[in-house]
Amino acid sequence: MDNNRYSSNRPRRKVSRRTYRNRRLAALAIISFLILVFVVFIAKACKSDDKKPAAEKKASSTLTTTTTATDAAITTTVTTTAAVTLPSNDSDFKLDKRTVILEVGETDMPRVLEYPDGTVEADERWESTDKKIATVDSYGHITGVSPGKCYVTLKSAADPKQEVMIQVTVRGEDTDDNDSAAPQSNKAEAPAPPVHDTEGLTYIDGVLLVNKEHSLPATFAPMLEQVCYDQFTALSTAASKEGLSIYIGSSYRSYKDQETIYNNYIEEEKKKGNTEEQAVEIVDTYSARAGYSEHQSGLCIDVNTINNAFGYTQESAWLSEHAHEYGFIIRYPLGKENITGYQYEPWHIRYVGSKIARKIYRSGQCLEEYLGVA
Repeated sequence: MDNNRYSSNRPRRKVSRRTYRNRRLAALAIISFLILVFVVFIAKACKSDDKKPAAEKKASSTLTTTTTATDAAITTTVTTTAAVTLPSNDSDFKLDKRTVILEVGETDMPRVLEYPDGTVEADERWESTDKKIATVDSYGHITGVSPGKCYVTLKSAADPKQEVMIQVTVRGEDTDDNDSAAPQSNKAEAPAPPVHDTEGLTYIDGVLLVNKEHSLPATFAPMLEQVCYDQFTALSTAASKEGLSIYIGSSYRSYKDQETIYNNYIEEEKKKGNTEEQAVEIVDTYSARAGYSEHQSGLCIDVNTINNAFGYTQESAWLSEHAHEYGFIIRYPLGKENITGYQYEPWHIRYVGSKIARKIYRSGQCLEEYLGVA
């Protein structure tokens, strides 16, 4: 064997500059090609992901199931993950509430604020997904049958594609008081309002009552209570995160301020041709007399605009559904006019603390009913 073939001192073969340059270019070409293939692969993967069905992208939760198949010699465990899309409300129906919480035997009815184009009240079609838990009649009256959760659907006979789902929770003795089908925007406890040791105030179970029969002294001037303002700020902030604007239109009013407002309303009604007696009767349905206004208590707020049109807005629907989480109630609800003595005011909220507000919200009562003075 010629050992000189492997000697390190053996002269190496010289390579020309041209050959060296060509080799470098070839190497760069190969690297560029590999990079291009990688980029194309990534682009196709992204494009494929973009083409996934919308329903798949909107999946809001993941369900994982584990199945174990046992053979004489082999035990196999297979884990399957599937996307589960929660019910959505993408129709043009607008309701004052999309969640209903009932006790067994209780009845509530979501109010339709706006219908899809071409749909009228006669086209409403209501149906319960589980009649053993809750039933619903052709007018939308939902009645609790047994504890549990289900959905009630409202469809349009004129356009079957228009469908909205209402979450229904029927509560029983073993139901957690904090359990709710509705997603909560606030789970923190809103404290009870302060109690004033002032002669002439009416407190029932720690709640200051101000209505047509229970007044406030002319000298009582607490201004807007700080806890009321703080909780409203939290409420407004939560609504803004959902693209809604809820702001203070009017809050604390003194005895004198309310006296001026009430008298101005009387004059406006008289200008319409009403007598003094007729004007007073009309104004008493929508404005409180001095000393009988909740605004003087410092515990109520009129949001946005004092106009019936507010009741047809998304802000009104959100307020109706979430105000209790921040300690507020809709003080003059629809259908309670003969009890409160005032017309429906979706913009008027009263602070009572979340413990009581939650109970009133779930009961469907107005404040007078809850306090037992209706």
